[in-house]
Amino acid sequence: MTFDGFKSFFDVPEDNVDRYVFGNNRDAQNLVLNYHYSKRLPASPVCVCTQYRNYIALAAVFFSIPPSRWPEKVVELSRLVRLENIEPKPILTKLISKGIKECKRLGIDLLVSFADSTQGHHGGIYQASSWNYHELRKPRNDGWVIDGEFVPCRTCYGLFGTSGDELLEILHDKEVVKHFDQGKHLYWKSLNKKGKDKAERLGLRSIPYYKEEHDV
Repeated sequence: MTFDGFKSFFDVPEDNVDRYVFGNNRDAQNLVLNYHYSKRLPASPVCVCTQYRNYIALAAVFFSIPPSRWPEKVVELSRLVRLENIEPKPILTKLISKGIKECKRLGIDLLVSFADSTQGHHGGIYQASSWNYHELRKPRNDGWVIDGEFVPCRTCYGLFGTSGDELLEILHDKEVVKHFDQGKHLYWKSLNKKGKDKAERLGLRSIPYYKEEHDV
């Protein structure tokens, strides 16, 4: 972990200045587990940036290897979360910018992210951060509801060896219902020419931003 220019986290003064720490630390994980709607940590993080003020973790952004396969190597902004009821609120666009700069230093060239319309998200933070907008994807089977509890496809595969209809037979003694999201808004950002060329090969478009009625 690095501490925004200080040798140790405990060398950072309490001066109400926001500072950014890189590394997959417990504070960032706790923010996700307590304040992110998923309540789940992303698998395979490659870059994590946590924003602190006076030793308090205010917000965190995770960049990870995507759970779904892509024809080209991409990294996904998989979690963006902040502490609730804190003033002044963390500036998430600045946090994302810090994380992107670190991703670029690590040699990452193309980022993607999804705004989940099931959660009422349309990607306003990505629009404010000047990401490219590809489209709103069609609804997809993103998991199963097992005895009233949502279990993502990736978790089902890890637990039962499948995330397909075979679960109905494997879990025949439970109430199992296939779950579909409402579609996700796909955003992307190239960090260099290689990333831009990769986006073109993937067919990623840059169309006008999706706007909610209250945004217009």
